[in-house]
Amino acid sequence: MSLAELKKESEALRPEEQRELAAFLAVARMKQSGEWDEAVTSPAMPEREGWVSLDEAKRQLGVNP
Repeated sequence: MSLAELKKESEALRPEEQRELAAFLAVARMKQSGEWDEAVTSPAMPEREGWVSLDEAKRQLGVNP
């Protein structure tokens, strides 16, 4: 299938199918360029003095976690 045919076919897709196709192509490009590994590997967050977890913040505010 040619690129022109792919473009024509993709225009005929429903909006949710177009979003899925766009996401697929974005991931494919990221994998080809090597950006995918960086995107899915999140560095460990350093411990921050004075930071509390969401549950602890809720407890401090008297909100049921």
